[in-house]
Amino acid sequence: MSQPGSRRRGLQLAVPLILLAAVAVVVAIVVVARGDSEARSALDAFLAAWEDGNYAEAAAGTDASPRTVRREFAANRDGLDGASLVTEVLSLEEDGDQATGEVEMAWAVPVIGEFRYRTDVELRSADVGWTVHWEPQVVHPELSEGQRLGTERAFPDRAPIVGRGGRELVKPRPVVDIGIVPAELEDRDTAVTAIAEHTEADPQMLRRALRDAAPNQFVLAITLRDEEFEQIRERLEGIPGIQFAAGKLPLAPTREFARALIGTVGPITEEQLEELGEPYGVGDQVGQFGLQAVFERELAGTPMGRVVIRDAQGVAVQTLHEVGGERGTPLRTTLDLRVQQAAERALGNRSGKAALVAAEPSSGNLLAVANRPVEDTFDRALEGQYPPGSTFKVVTTAALLESGLELGDTVDCPRQIAVGGRSFRNFEGSAQGAVPFRLDFTESCNTAFVSLADRLDRDALGEKAEDFGLGREYELPVAAFGGSVPEPRDAAEQAASMIGQGRILASPLGMAGVAGTVATGRWQQPRLISSDPSDAGVELPSATVERLRSLMRAVVTSGTGTALSATSGKVAGKTGTAEYGEQDPPATHAWFLAFRDDVAIAVLVEGGASGAEVAAPLAAKFFKALDSG
Repeated sequence: MSQPGSRRRGLQLAVPLILLAAVAVVVAIVVVARGDSEARSALDAFLAAWEDGNYAEAAAGTDASPRTVRREFAANRDGLDGASLVTEVLSLEEDGDQATGEVEMAWAVPVIGEFRYRTDVELRSADVGWTVHWEPQVVHPELSEGQRLGTERAFPDRAPIVGRGGRELVKPRPVVDIGIVPAELEDRDTAVTAIAEHTEADPQMLRRALRDAAPNQFVLAITLRDEEFEQIRERLEGIPGIQFAAGKLPLAPTREFARALIGTVGPITEEQLEELGEPYGVGDQVGQFGLQAVFERELAGTPMGRVVIRDAQGVAVQTLHEVGGERGTPLRTTLDLRVQQAAERALGNRSGKAALVAAEPSSGNLLAVANRPVEDTFDRALEGQYPPGSTFKVVTTAALLESGLELGDTVDCPRQIAVGGRSFRNFEGSAQGAVPFRLDFTESCNTAFVSLADRLDRDALGEKAEDFGLGREYELPVAAFGGSVPEPRDAAEQAASMIGQGRILASPLGMAGVAGTVATGRWQQPRLISSDPSDAGVELPSATVERLRSLMRAVVTSGTGTALSATSGKVAGKTGTAEYGEQDPPATHAWFLAFRDDVAIAVLVEGGASGAEVAAPLAAKFFKALDSG
């Protein structure tokens, strides 16, 4: 019988022998490849071809149908928006005629950035050498048959455009997409014609889109505000093929509300995509013009991006990676909701070219910028360049008063006068005769002002105009014309400049500044965004300001601006009828400047004939709308 001590010694010897045997087995079946094995070489060649986009070569290194592998590679890279790929073999374990490589995949996905993960790639040895065993998990460990990688990206809700008092002027509002699904059509022409008759959709573009569309694709015809859609819903419902989809878009309170200034948001174009670059992509909504375009990046923020797995139908079934987006920054403007609405009501539904600007004289803050026609993206209220006509007489009068002219001085107002070989007349040939200058101003007598041209130096009008903000650079984020008052080249041009003709040009914005300067006695730099600089011009002589105020008030109470005499408060104003073009008699723009309390406005109607008959009534509508709130 063995001794207990001997038995224990035997066991102690047996344990190390067993461990050694196990280690020997492991060493026999596991090899950490360092690039010098045939399996490693096959894997490296496969991955290199995949990285380079040489799908045929990569597929040739697998045990599957080359066509299948090429298709899978292309589908996954396309699904990742053409991402570039870098791979690294972390380890390779070989066991006879089989091997498994752990590979790190690093995709550089456009917009989303780096997408990194690890997957196992199996290899098998055959008569032809080592080949990759193809399965969806080669691309990603979570993929199954019929699935592929894909991306999703979307910008957060666009930041609002805010007005005075923090009121959101532009924010997500309900809209309805009207479109056609080709597979559900009975008669394409019937559907297209119905949409074109009741909306502004382009029928030719819609027909072209339908020709290129897939059978079950929703082909967008037009997007309408919810309230606009309700007006035509019954006329389109029930027509086979026409469908509706509800959504939201960043919109102002109404379609016309400061449209040329604020702008719109719509699908990105190829040109915009090239200009904006990352993080933008096809299908994104971007600002098309106005503030929406100027402040696109600030309002849009940055997009959220996801890498997903899509099934055979293209539906995302799993999220693999996500990059969070950031919402944009609200744009804080000086626009006043109530004042802008009053400006829109004043211009109404007129189809001709017109503009109305309202500003706060004490600060220079723009309160309203309205333009017609609504569809026009040109902001004539800020950018337009027009002869100001008789509204410029406010500046001329300031220069004359400071040269020594008195309001009671008699200045003849003949029917016609010639200066430097050029003939000047009053609008519609009116003549007041020898009357006090005060009446020449209130009745807007051209010939009286022309007769006083020799009282001023050639540079006097330009210098005085700058005191009213004309001829300056306006520091605004959007295009704006500060006016041009060049020194006259001869006596005839000096005479024309006295009545805002010749080469003098101004925008409605600039002329609203003229009215505001009279209201406060000092011009203020226009401001549109809360961050815009605040700058004031020189203070005008108080005597000049008081006399200009009395003259402009008399225009409303007894002169050419009596269309505003029934409005509440002490409105002061000046009419203008500005000639332009080569017609005989010349065509004219209609102007009116006005101020009341701390609101100054300029109204322009292109080709509108008389300022008294056309522009002044619009100004009256504005103040009445403002009072009714």
